Amino acid sequence: MGAKFEIGRIAGLPIFIDVTFIVLIVLWGERYFTSGSATAMSMGFLLVVGLALSILLHELAHAVVGSSLGVRPSHVELNGLGGLCYWASPMRPEAWRRIAISLAGPAANFALYYVFLALAGLPVVAENRFVSNVAANLALYNWLLCMFNLLPAFPLDGGKALEALLGTVLSSGMARMVVGVLGLCVAAYLVYLGLNGSIWMLFLAVMIGLANYDALQSGKNPPWQRWN
Repeated sequence: MGAKFEIGRIAGLPIFIDVTFIVLIVLWGERYFTSGSATAMSMGFLLVVGLALSILLHELAHAVVGSSLGVRPSHVELNGLGGLCYWASPMRPEAWRRIAISLAGPAANFALYYVFLALAGLPVVAENRFVSNVAANLALYNWLLCMFNLLPAFPLDGGKALEALLGTVLSSGMARMVVGVLGLCVAAYLVYLGLNGSIWMLFLAVMIGLANYDALQSGKNPPWQRWN
């Protein structure tokens, strides 16, 4: 997407941050960091860190499931659409494998939703309103990450899972076209939601719109076959 740099490795897997991820985080956390309240800024910092770690775990779930199904991960990248897991070996042709790999990320966020929800409900945490609010917000954000990634659009997991499913009854080109058109519809809806002044929502709409436009213009080797 943009310039990126490596921040470390987990079990030998390189982790990169794209500059668009920083833009996304800044736009998302602006209301906290410009509030003028030390408490709000502290909460914003913890939520940004928690959200970044949640996205990272989402991508690592792709890597773990992919590796267990015979697809070797190359590296993980955090970017303006959340993140991507790149593959060093070709994606397996079986639809069920591709669907399982695609849905592993949202499944990780779904699990984190319950983890943070349970944490917020612990008596020792509930006594501290600040900590309980952070945990409750991270539960909500993981739920939203799960639902967002299930949308039928490239390069989201729902789009890639749908492409694999449609590929069992349609040609690969037709399956890609169906998801690409749906993805443009998703981008248009995000623009509508962002008209209330949500710059980060408009940013997501542009990123998704460009990805799905590229999907419809690409030939036989679209770039998302190299990542999940």
